[in-house]
Amino acid sequence: MKVAISHTKVKPDKRAEIDAAGKRVLEALERERPQGILYAVCPLPDGENFVTLLVTDDGVDNPLLALPEYRAFAENFKTWIAEPPTAEQLTAASSYRSF
Repeated sequence: MKVAISHTKVKPDKRAEIDAAGKRVLEALERERPQGILYAVCPLPDGENFVTLLVTDDGVDNPLLALPEYRAFAENFKTWIAEPPTAEQLTAASSYRSF
């Protein structure tokens, strides 16, 4: 499995736009119900920072890339962020029902 985590800081005046676009992505995931993926977006208490977790099973291509809603999100992403996001690939050394 592949585990990726990213941290993004958004422009305060773009929060509503990014929330609406993110909601459309989640609705598309619910509609399509792709297998082999776990996806979570966690806003931090400051309202400007988000942590995103993406887990894909071995042999599964990221299904987000096939969604028009995600492609629209990605197209506008650079206008919404306050600074470049950080992303890391993680290794799940241990977990309980997380993956």
